[in-house]
Amino acid sequence: MTLALSPAFRRTLALTILALLLLLGASAVAWVADEYSAAQGTAQELQAAIERRQQAEAKLAELQAALAALKQHQASTVGFLQSSTESLAAAELQSRIKSAVEGAHGELRSTQILPGREEGGFHRVSIRGQIVVDMAAMQRMFYELEASAPFLFLDNVEIRARATSRQRVQGENPQLDVRFDLSGYLRRATGA
Repeated sequence: MTLALSPAFRRTLALTILALLLLLGASAVAWVADEYSAAQGTAQELQAAIERRQQAEAKLAELQAALAALKQHQASTVGFLQSSTESLAAAELQSRIKSAVEGAHGELRSTQILPGREEGGFHRVSIRGQIVVDMAAMQRMFYELEASAPFLFLDNVEIRARATSRQRVQGENPQLDVRFDLSGYLRRATGA
């Protein structure tokens, strides 16, 4: 059995189907346009991130080169006195002795600058010091001088006890009269 539809109804039905198809088509086009726009925004964000990464890599390479240069320079100067002349280096050593003695609560009697000399391509700067300290303070002071940078060396150490009869009886830590030479090295200037 077939239904007979009037021509007006058929036209209306055809127009309705056509309108539905156009509406579905327009929805699909809008959805595709939205997806395309979102994808384009993501692509722009990714491109910006790639550019930032490339800039960071270039900066990182520069910073790594600078760090390597600093490490190389530091390795070439570690252990040497930083002063540019022998007299400044001697003053630096005198200052180190003074601060070490003060830190050990000792008494600095005198310092004397000794003549410098060339040793194995380096210039040795020496100071002779005379101090009065007790045994524990002397150990701390000598450790502080020899264990820090720049490298310093103790030579010709003479220790004499200054104990009085009262200190021997009471078992006190006697004061020591200590004489020593403290030396450090200057790096020879390049081209010299």
